[in-house]
Amino acid sequence: MATEQNAVLIELLNRLLAQWTAPGFTTAVAAREGVVLDSAALTLLSILNNSGAQRPSALSERMVTGASNISKITARLEEAGLVRRMPDPVDSRASLIDLTEAGAQAGQALRRSGNTLVDLLLQGWSPRDRAELVRLLTRFEAETERVAGALRDSSS
Repeated sequence: MATEQNAVLIELLNRLLAQWTAPGFTTAVAAREGVVLDSAALTLLSILNNSGAQRPSALSERMVTGASNISKITARLEEAGLVRRMPDPVDSRASLIDLTEAGAQAGQALRRSGNTLVDLLLQGWSPRDRAELVRLLTRFEAETERVAGALRDSSS
């Protein structure tokens, strides 16, 4: 029984990840609030909006991509006036990527677009069901982090 449930869960997660990370989906959701960027730029903007200024290496790790790709995405966002590079106060040899005022406004619009999407997806769900979904996803995320850490440690 558990094996069958695992197969269903894996299939559901694969379909959800594919939908939520599909460029057409993310760009359409953001465009509803006037944020018109490519999906990689939206991801970087979202990370900065949620976590603050980051080193390019940290962005590369979070986005699971190479440093050259982060440079290209950052250049597009700089050209749009949404991010700026600044010296890292901890290490003068390094730089941080941070949102400009326009970037912060775009980040707020991006957050609104996500909230609107969740409201659409959970329309008709009771507050109890919404809370249970958050509780279970939080637990699943914590277990994913725990197992991922153990797997990384065992492969080193």
